Amino acid sequence: MTPEPPPSFSPGRKWNITLNTVLLVLSVFALLAMANYLAARHYQRFAWSGSAQAELSPLTKKVLAAVTNEVRATLYFDRREPLFEMSHSLLKSYATANPRVVIETIDYNRDAAAAQAAKRKYNLSEKNDRDLVIFECQGRQKNVYQGELSDLDLRELMAGRSAEVKRIAFKGEMHFTSAILSVLTPRQLKAYFLQGHGEHAPESDDGLSGYSKFAGVLAENGVKHEKLQLAGTADIPTDCNLLIIAGPRTALPDATLDKIDRYLKQGGRLFALFNVATATRATGLEATLADWGVVVGGNIVRDEDYAESLNKQDMVISAFGTHKLVRPLLGSGLYLVLPRAISRDQTATRSSDGPKVEVLASTSPGGRVMRVRADGSPVFSDDDYVGRVPLMVAVEQGGVRDVSAARGSTRIVVTGDSIFLANASIDKLANHEFASYAINWLLAREELLVPIPPRPITEYIVIVSHAQMRALQWILLGALPGAPILLGTLVWLRRRR
Repeated sequence: MTPEPPPSFSPGRKWNITLNTVLLVLSVFALLAMANYLAARHYQRFAWSGSAQAELSPLTKKVLAAVTNEVRATLYFDRREPLFEMSHSLLKSYATANPRVVIETIDYNRDAAAAQAAKRKYNLSEKNDRDLVIFECQGRQKNVYQGELSDLDLRELMAGRSAEVKRIAFKGEMHFTSAILSVLTPRQLKAYFLQGHGEHAPESDDGLSGYSKFAGVLAENGVKHEKLQLAGTADIPTDCNLLIIAGPRTALPDATLDKIDRYLKQGGRLFALFNVATATRATGLEATLADWGVVVGGNIVRDEDYAESLNKQDMVISAFGTHKLVRPLLGSGLYLVLPRAISRDQTATRSSDGPKVEVLASTSPGGRVMRVRADGSPVFSDDDYVGRVPLMVAVEQGGVRDVSAARGSTRIVVTGDSIFLANASIDKLANHEFASYAINWLLAREELLVPIPPRPITEYIVIVSHAQMRALQWILLGALPGAPILLGTLVWLRRRR
């Protein structure tokens, strides 16, 4: 009788293997626990994606660090929309930077009950309020719509070569950070557009004269706007944080100028924009600004070496000063149309407590100051000044002697062109950014003088032939699930022997 072979594993060896396995599992759990403990205490996040969607700008990090109350961000979106995932990913980065940013997602197509509750809570309309992000903090609400979140490339569509419109840049961070600032501000900042003297209208969509896009820049920065008439006994409201006088075409009455002067002496903030229409006739505002050390030229400035149009009436300027308002614009340019010279009064006596006037931007050394005919056309002369011509200035004064500065320090920005911020020009070069920086500097929000550039959207197109597509189908449907099955079968057969 053949003796029975001894067992492969003795009881002692089995216990030894079991003990080693238990110790190995416990060691793995201990290492995981220690790794998580260290990660929680020493957290660091890195952005590895090509588009760096998760990398937040310094301004956004500064804003999030100041969030002390809960800010709820609700994505009221169809999840199939292309911008949903980009918005959700960006907001998760916000929540990671500060847990007080709470994210909620509502797909109005899949969750009808949650959608109805959101409509009631945030007063959303059935027709227009779709695919948006709602920011809310302590009853204050700011909506960011999908149409604001990206830049579109319309060139192929306008040329008739394609019916497709491509997204080329994602502007979510700029709008989300602005919305958070808006809901965090207990007091609504307000700007007033002076009207009644031919100024640009903030509600107008006209290309050359409308300022609706500039009004949109105010909204981006959490500033509400209204129109203002100063006829009769009306005065500048006490809640006016910023007075905008954009391209007046007729003279301002003396009573109106007195109200503006009084407002400035009480620490007011003024954004004054002139244009060629009043180069030969004064509006009265020139004399008011002269008291603050600003000279508004009754002329036209041309810089033909940096003109873009054939008639040489426009120009691109890139010679910026050192003022903090234009410091972020270094390396970029502004597009202006027939500007007037705006300079510092060199003859004024300077004192330590007087207004400080700084040039923001100038022409190239080839700038020419020209006289203007009554019809607005320039007059060439051998006596024209040629050189660097200042076109915009900033004024600041901490307080006016013997006058109570109820609003703080006086701040003024004066530009020799108003058309460059009209609807047709505000999106050219860095005009939009200049408008935003000017608003924030005038409102003494220097922390916002940091650009948040749009993030480029990279589109990848893979061209696959019919034969390659068939091969991919076999790989995905056959080889990938079949390989583990075949490997498992071979192992099973091996163990059966």
